[in-house]
Amino acid sequence: MLKNINTYQGFCTNVFVSRETFEKLCVFHKTLIRWQKSINLISKNSIKNIWERHFLDSAQLFTYVKDVKGNILDFGSGAGFPGLVLAIMGIKNIHLVEADQKKCVFLREMAMLTNVDITIHNCRIESLNNINADMIVCRALAPMDKLINYVDLFLSKSLNAKINYPKLLFLKGKNYHNELLELNKKKKVNLKEYSSITDKYGKILYISKVEKLNFNNEK
Repeated sequence: MLKNINTYQGFCTNVFVSRETFEKLCVFHKTLIRWQKSINLISKNSIKNIWERHFLDSAQLFTYVKDVKGNILDFGSGAGFPGLVLAIMGIKNIHLVEADQKKCVFLREMAMLTNVDITIHNCRIESLNNINADMIVCRALAPMDKLINYVDLFLSKSLNAKINYPKLLFLKGKNYHNELLELNKKKKVNLKEYSSITDKYGKILYISKVEKLNFNNEK
């Protein structure tokens, strides 16, 4: 367990942010704890370690998204991890996709309290209208093959046949390797793996290309 993540110096030892940004993260934290008493925003067993498990875990993705110019979609944003954290850190054009209406109310309040410009889509991923996305991020939502299916379904709604496949950035736990084995039975993925700073077994998967395997030549 990392130490003093809930302090400015401790947080910046791992991921540097300005004092103003850290203060906004503190507002996020205090508001989340207050809301948690009435609705389940995060798992109860992660509350004691919330700064590492949620805030720092999300903030570490900044390095991978800072140069993205277009829209970034956060599938299954929940309480705003990682999308809202990245928006507070200064990333532009972030779209939070969340089906739970109460969580969306929370996200809207957080956007107001932290003065960040984000777009919130209160719908299931399957119902999301197509948006030209440069990147899709996701954290703790579903296995890899299901995540890719969500992406394919989302892209199938595009009227632009030349639309580029977005970059994918997934935070995965220790079972990520088994998920990749299952995915590789159906799809060919071009990915890079990076170690998580909050989970010694976790990985950050950066996927730049996905291709469906062709079984037409099978007898």
